Order: sequence, then C-alpha cells, then structure tokens
Amino acid sequence: MFPRISKRYGRRARESLRSVSCRSGCVLFWLAVLDNVLIVAREEIVAALLGLMVELRGLQPRFLGREESVEDAIGREPFEAVIIDCDYPDCERLMDAIRNIGALPILFSPFRMPSEVKEVAARHGIRSFTLPTDPDTFGRMLEA
Repeated sequence: MFPRISKRYGRRARESLRSVSCRSGCVLFWLAVLDNVLIVAREEIVAALLGLMVELRGLQPRFLGREESVEDAIGREPFEAVIIDCDYPDCERLMDAIRNIGALPILFSPFRMPSEVKEVAARHGIRSFTLPTDPDTFGRMLEA
C-alpha cells in the first residue's frame, strides 16, 4: 500500500499515516509523521548542527528543554534514536534507559578522539561517531 515507507519506519509510521482533504473535500493526500530523534549535546551549537543533519535525513530533531532531564524527554514521546554526547553527565547510565524505550542510542563526541568514543560504544554495543562527520556517515548511523 505504501511502498516508499521502508521497513525502518515499520508499524509506527504506517499507523501515523492519515488522510487530509482540502477545504472542498475533493482532494485527498497522505502525510507521514516524521520519526523523532532526540539530540543530547553539551553545547547548543553542536546540537543545532546535529539537528540540521537529522533534518537532512528526513527525520524530526528534538532537543531537551532548559530544565528537562533525558529521562523526562524519553518518557514524553517516542524516539527513533537518541544521539548522546559521550561527555554528557551520566551518559553511560542513560544509554540503558534509551534502549529500554526501544530507541537506538548513538554516541558521539565533538572533542574526543574517534578511538576513545568507539571504545565506549563497543562496551555498550552501540554506534558512534565523532565530529566533524559527513552527512553520509551520519546518515548510516541513523539507519536501522
């Protein structure tokens, strides 16, 4: 029925499809709700950069509120993935909480060496990248 929706989006995306008609009721079309990706970064400029890269992949970036914890954010709405700065407080503990909601945790760092980040990610069995990164490499991180 919807051949352009990949397996990655699965049941949740198909359920979120809805028809919308124009004012006269004569035209129907389909809208898909974009999957959310939570970005947890220590630096706002880094979060903004990652948000743009998420949008380039056709996903919806989300950010923590000023006084919001990661646990509150992941309890508020479903996420496809959570991109988390490896220097964020309690990062390693949060990776389990992210997995428990069914989201893909992705570890990153704008400051550390790639080998350091890969080592931590390997301990947790998750994906990782360092900045700077190119859009294709980043996109592969978000693919299921």
